Amino acid sequence: MNDPTEQVFANSGSILNARRTTHELVLELLRDKILAGELAAGSRLVQSDLAEMMEVSTTPVREALRDLASEGLVRFDPHRGAVVQELSPLEFKEIYEVRMLLEPMAIRKAVERITPEHLKRLERLHLLMMEETTPARWVQLNREFHMGIYETSLSPRIAGIIRTLQDASVMYVGVALGAPGLLSEANEGHGAILEAIQNGDPEAAAEATLCHLQSSMEAFDSVLD
Repeated sequence: MNDPTEQVFANSGSILNARRTTHELVLELLRDKILAGELAAGSRLVQSDLAEMMEVSTTPVREALRDLASEGLVRFDPHRGAVVQELSPLEFKEIYEVRMLLEPMAIRKAVERITPEHLKRLERLHLLMMEETTPARWVQLNREFHMGIYETSLSPRIAGIIRTLQDASVMYVGVALGAPGLLSEANEGHGAILEAIQNGDPEAAAEATLCHLQSSMEAFDSVLD
């Protein structure tokens, strides 16, 4: 097989033997392969080719690519179509510098407004992350955890800005997980954030968030070195 993308899906077989919708399965498979690095940054994602490889129609593939674009994993090039998003150390630094300015402020507000129901959801997500061993799925839980803090507790405008930054961070988080011990360290960071929220301590939550983001920056840098 000469096509690297074809090789990635060579052993995937048909995905239609599960109970979830075809769209959900295509989305999960593509997301996993992007975050695992099996579909390299800059790779073209041709709808018809992907549909044939996964033995589905082009409709769920097209929908999945749109979802992946909204998550920051895929971009649509006017000349090349859907392409796996490229990584830029400069972009990563800019994203995290903004997050380190915005999220400590945002979580201070969130701690004061979060409800018991929202807190229970964060606790469940934290437990799932502690048990998850697949990096791609952990990355998705990580996004849900952080956005579960902000989307339920802040104004739509602030939450929307943070959501954009979170989506832009997804591939970088996946790469940073290649640093030894980061998964365990990140889970501990989430635990510190969660404990501060449980205690109703906005300053401790802000400090834990800042430390968590800083460790992600250091991990990404170490993977690139």
